[in-house]
Amino acid sequence: MQGIKRMFSLALVSTCIGGQGVAAQPEEPPGSEDPVVEEILVTALKREASVLDTPASVSTLDAEALRDKGIHNVSDIQYLVPSLHYGEFLGRRQVAIRGIGEFAYAPGVMVSVDGVVQAVGSSSQLSQLDLERVEVLRGPQGTLYGRNATGGAINYIAASPSDELGGYAKAGYAEYGHTTIEGVVSGPIGDRLAVRLAANHLDASEGWIENLVPGEDDLMMGQKSNLRLILAADLADNLDATFTYGASRSEGPWDAWPMIHQHFDLGVASGLPPLNALTSPPSRVLFTEEERKVHNRGESDSDREYDMYSLTLNWDVAGISVKSITAYQDWADSFLGPADATSIGLFDRLSVAENETFTQEINVSATSGNLDWIVGIYYMDDERSSILFFDFPIPALVPLPVPIQLDFKEPYYNTESRAAFVDGTYSVTDRLRIGAGIRRTVEEKEEGHTITFLAKFPGGPVPFFQRCGPTLFEQAWDEAENTIRASVEYDLADAHMAYASYSEGFKVGGVNASDCGAPWLPETVDAWEIGYKASFFDGSTTLRASAFDYDYSDFQTAQVIGIQGVITNAGDAKIIGLELELSSILTENWSVDAGLTLLDTEYGHFLNTDTLRAGLGLLENKGNPLSYAPDRSFNLGLTYTVPLNAGGSLSVSVDAAHRSRVFYREFNQKKDSTDPYTIVNLNVNWQSPGAAYSARLFVRNATDEAYVTNIQGSNTTYGRQGSWNMPRQVGVEVTRFFGAR
Repeated sequence: MQGIKRMFSLALVSTCIGGQGVAAQPEEPPGSEDPVVEEILVTALKREASVLDTPASVSTLDAEALRDKGIHNVSDIQYLVPSLHYGEFLGRRQVAIRGIGEFAYAPGVMVSVDGVVQAVGSSSQLSQLDLERVEVLRGPQGTLYGRNATGGAINYIAASPSDELGGYAKAGYAEYGHTTIEGVVSGPIGDRLAVRLAANHLDASEGWIENLVPGEDDLMMGQKSNLRLILAADLADNLDATFTYGASRSEGPWDAWPMIHQHFDLGVASGLPPLNALTSPPSRVLFTEEERKVHNRGESDSDREYDMYSLTLNWDVAGISVKSITAYQDWADSFLGPADATSIGLFDRLSVAENETFTQEINVSATSGNLDWIVGIYYMDDERSSILFFDFPIPALVPLPVPIQLDFKEPYYNTESRAAFVDGTYSVTDRLRIGAGIRRTVEEKEEGHTITFLAKFPGGPVPFFQRCGPTLFEQAWDEAENTIRASVEYDLADAHMAYASYSEGFKVGGVNASDCGAPWLPETVDAWEIGYKASFFDGSTTLRASAFDYDYSDFQTAQVIGIQGVITNAGDAKIIGLELELSSILTENWSVDAGLTLLDTEYGHFLNTDTLRAGLGLLENKGNPLSYAPDRSFNLGLTYTVPLNAGGSLSVSVDAAHRSRVFYREFNQKKDSTDPYTIVNLNVNWQSPGAAYSARLFVRNATDEAYVTNIQGSNTTYGRQGSWNMPRQVGVEVTRFFGAR
């Protein structure tokens, strides 16, 4: 943490020094040209093309939109992109696109930063810093992106070093004691080298999950810091290299798992003690189902560190482009806190995890006549380990007059993945194009773990029983998958394109270390999509529409059994949907953005036991909706921009996002869902004459809407627990620019 603060201070000082010579930026006179929706180039198909020319569902946010709307993470992006859902569980992202998401070690949405796949959920904190754009790809991406992209992919592209000296310094304050500072310095060093240094820091001194236990701290507070250093070098006229170092640090009680719905009777029936037997002498045991409140007795803290090193080489020779991305990621996480959401602190949870990932990707691409083609190879070596302790200070689960402890160790979970792919698009005529691709992925995995119960006798811990031995539960296995894609594109007229596509994806299999190595199978999907993209009214309006049909086999789902999460295969699943996206500049002052997603999702034949209703035995879940898949999602944004008489400009934007009921478990029970909700965000942006200064006043969640972003339940707890969205927050930030923009 101290190292990041020192580097941030360097960036901020450099910003202030450079700010003494602000270069005024010329302003376009109002009405100088007809307004058009800016064309954004994306690399969704691993080659540069506009969104309207890409035969896939892609949403983009450029640097201006990210800045003006205060977009910092996926939680903010979800309100601007159709069918995107975000939640968190103990610091790990829970991202879903079109109802397909991720559960712990089984992601369904791939996240990358500058082409480097983020191996761990909490590592995406770094992605919020100094971005050029964000791309959200919807639908399976198994051919070009490979494993664990059955729902889609989110690509973060960092801002590149500039040819001229420039940057900015930003400071802000918001409710709940949120103080933020951010700085960027960018420019050349000599003729062939350029550098960009960016850093930010958040100090949140007040928690927004209220802890009702006297003397205990509130939750969802602490410090977060990020740093990114980019060095770009022109090694030769046809060869360039980019080195990136990124670091992310987070500490404090950022994790909360409040009780959403109590089921004390079920907990007692499963072996937990009655509430009146939990204290000596007996006294009241307190809990609450109130929104954003919890009884949390005992220390809560987390400490997360993430470092990423990457080297990207681009070599152009004889009309062929060769690109190499080499990356190493190192992640460490520790979490401590009560896990039962009652005033007695029955369960204490401590988890420590580490992850190291090395990746190498090489792509070769070119245009040969009417054919645009790319071939590539990919390698990943992922090594992770974790230790999890559950302390039971009260002898609740076993008839012993002593406290007990669950000691769960996963010494290693290693994955070695290799893949090769080829993809191309052929222009049959000036209007007709066909595309196809195939990818072969082979993985080797090995895993070993132990689970031990310890009884804390006065003479020291004694094994009470050992369910899984380290020798018995060491195992290795292989997986191999082929994924293909095919597409047809036809230009109906200038700036009017229709397409049809077929794609496949797969999510890797694995074993449940917490269930003595019980395996889950790889998940596969066959997806059909038809779409239409067009630009109207001289480029002032764009429309994108798509309809899709997904068929899943061995669909993976997660549930809590006992006190640990496990992943199982639900058999088949079906998703049918429709999406619309509209962007329009109505006048010189008014613009609108809108999106709509309609989903019809259901499980196929799927028998499973609901541990919260175990007496009912196996339940048939056929026809039940998938988790994280609301039937209706829409977003609407209006922006009014006006030039000021004294120079500069003022803009006001209102963005609203609505979701119908969202289920988080497969049993179609209302208590496993959150009610429909609507989030409204307000932003007022001012820019000074010459664009040297800007200020933003914002109100997040203006109506203070409360909804649950995740729910888990177990019969060995006293209730369903989950996470809440952030309450209304009002804040302001001021930015000072200098040099080139």
